[in-house]
Amino acid sequence: AKWRAGQCGEPTRQAILSSRKVYMDYNATTPLEPEVIQAVTEAMKEAWGNPSSSYVSGRKAKDIINAARASLAKMIGGKPQDIIFTSGGTESNNLVIHSMVRCFHEQQTLKGNMVDQHSPEEGTRPHFITCTVEHDSIRLPLEHLVENQMAEVTFVPVSKVNGQAEVEDILAAVRPTTCLVTIMLANNETGVIMPVSEISRRIKALNQIRAASGLPRVLVHTDAAQALGKRRVDVEDLGVDFLTIVGHK
Repeated sequence: AKWRAGQCGEPTRQAILSSRKVYMDYNATTPLEPEVIQAVTEAMKEAWGNPSSSYVSGRKAKDIINAARASLAKMIGGKPQDIIFTSGGTESNNLVIHSMVRCFHEQQTLKGNMVDQHSPEEGTRPHFITCTVEHDSIRLPLEHLVENQMAEVTFVPVSKVNGQAEVEDILAAVRPTTCLVTIMLANNETGVIMPVSEISRRIKALNQIRAASGLPRVLVHTDAAQALGKRRVDVEDLGVDFLTIVGHK
């Protein structure tokens, strides 16, 4: 008699695969820990009020939000009043980018340079510096601004040796109209750690020279979504002006 897989009590390969699953995409998102599910469930049951309201359910909701804000600030070495909650990392990155566009034009207006924000001339548009391996939540909004002639962007290539964006390449890309350098802390595909602290230190030194010439400061942003929970993330150590973190990695 011929034996076939699945006979005589032997499980088929398909049965094995369907009964045992291994999730390995934690860089995309992670399953919730039981403690997280419990905390969220309790908050939805007991703190459902409007946190701006003065009655009990509203005050309870506000207390939970304030406690979360203080806890996050302590975790990243920041201040509670500097924490801004958004719907996620993509919104946070977009908020930084578009805020810098608005800030740039406000500074131009104060200087008396009246520029149409929707179709400014070349050289009067805000200039951004990023690298070629940034997450789409950085790359796509910057490309959209360029396509609509609302900004200029330099995409600095990464080293073929270590995968990092080189500090000297970033500094060499700075222009008088540069308003923001945005470099991720840890790459979501390669895991490479970018030299964000060194970038911030060098940009701050450059800002002193720019101030003497009447040029605005260049601010630094890092998307630390892939680093949080895997390594120490401290805004003071990083020296950044903006930090993006998420809770689902």
